Amino acid sequence: SRSTTQEAETEIRLAREELAGMVPLAMDSEILNTAVLTGKTVAVPVKVVTIGTDASVTDVSEAVTCRTTDEDVVKVSDRCDYVFVNGKEMKGKVKMMVNFTYEYLDAQLELSVWIPRLPLQIEVSDTELSQIRGWRVPIAASGQRSTWNSEDEDDEDRRGRSCTLQYQHAMIKVLTHFIAESADPRGQPAFLLGTDWQVDITELVWEFLKVENPQIAKLLERRILVGLDMGMTTIQVLSPLSDSILAEKTVIVLDDKVTITELGVQLVTGLSMSLQLSPGSNRAILATANTQEVLQNPKQEALISAWLQFSDGSVAPLDLYNPDFFVLTATSLDEEVVTVQQDPSWKWPVIVTQAEGQGLLIRVEMTVCEVCQKFKRRRILAAGNCNVRVKFGSSDSSRGGGGDYSPDGDDVGNRDRLSSSQDRTGPDSHYYGSSISDIEDGVLRRATTTRSAIIR
Repeated sequence: SRSTTQEAETEIRLAREELAGMVPLAMDSEILNTAVLTGKTVAVPVKVVTIGTDASVTDVSEAVTCRTTDEDVVKVSDRCDYVFVNGKEMKGKVKMMVNFTYEYLDAQLELSVWIPRLPLQIEVSDTELSQIRGWRVPIAASGQRSTWNSEDEDDEDRRGRSCTLQYQHAMIKVLTHFIAESADPRGQPAFLLGTDWQVDITELVWEFLKVENPQIAKLLERRILVGLDMGMTTIQVLSPLSDSILAEKTVIVLDDKVTITELGVQLVTGLSMSLQLSPGSNRAILATANTQEVLQNPKQEALISAWLQFSDGSVAPLDLYNPDFFVLTATSLDEEVVTVQQDPSWKWPVIVTQAEGQGLLIRVEMTVCEVCQKFKRRRILAAGNCNVRVKFGSSDSSRGGGGDYSPDGDDVGNRDRLSSSQDRTGPDSHYYGSSISDIEDGVLRRATTTRSAIIR
């Protein structure tokens, strides 16, 4: 009998003998998805090259096709020349794969994509703000309502009618963990640098940081909360891509008043920085700034770092407050050892060494700004004495903060460490410098970092 012949189609790929393999190359193997916070796309350029049997390398980026294995984690451009996140992603992932194909060759690009953990965490140094007794500031400049009562005002005084009591200020930080799904779907989420590290994202979300009721409080200089009127309100971080709220924190502006109970003063000079690997993560570096405890050279200059302590127990660096709203003066109690240089154009006085000596040699006084003084009376809001040690040619190992002293000269603490921050560079990251008063300020902050404060 006659046999039946069946036809079948088969795809046969002809391999070029000169091609040994293909490799996708990215500018970074990690993506920090800040687009969720800013609405701005974060992209990482990609090149795809083939490797010839003769070890030759050829760029075939324009000839490849590509596909992400999960668009909820990371996306890839139509031309396959970059991978990106645009803020619409739902999760992060460790060992995320993007597939590339060129002729008969296939290859995968492996990435780790980190996404901020929601809700974000808003830290406020003081969530209850009160008026500060005796401290007047211009109404137009402060934006506050006028507050007049028999306790704080003098009927004879007409000069200060354009002034009102200053409200306490607080520092704001927005923090989060960056997380990703582990390679094992049943495993626990992975944390960037570890669970005890948080990222300070205040600068990234500042544009979307709002006070729900701007009549109660307002935000200044990207990190400072100022009370305006009695009431309760919330600080919110709004999503740049939707009408959702990424974080929320309640603050209260009280009707009562607090007094300044202490002015802590420290001299700052000879700043140095030390770097060391973090014991908790081999990917993190601890940066610690220190100041000299002993002034070691003739004509050496030192700046003043000052802190206010209030009757409600809160402590705040004087740097939080507008320098136009107070006057800080320093007086040398022994001009043979140290002198004071003060200029109206300078923010604060400068201390200059003259000879060796030590003791409570600097008196610092804080007064109300001139436009809010009553008559010609010089109202002193707070005063403190600063310990000074001058020994020429002493060892550089003598480092640490000079003591903070109360108005009667009692030592109320020593702040050796001016700041402690843990910084790590990364893709599309933004890093900002910090002043001496910005304690704990930095992009990456360890949750267990000890707060600098005046310690009794």
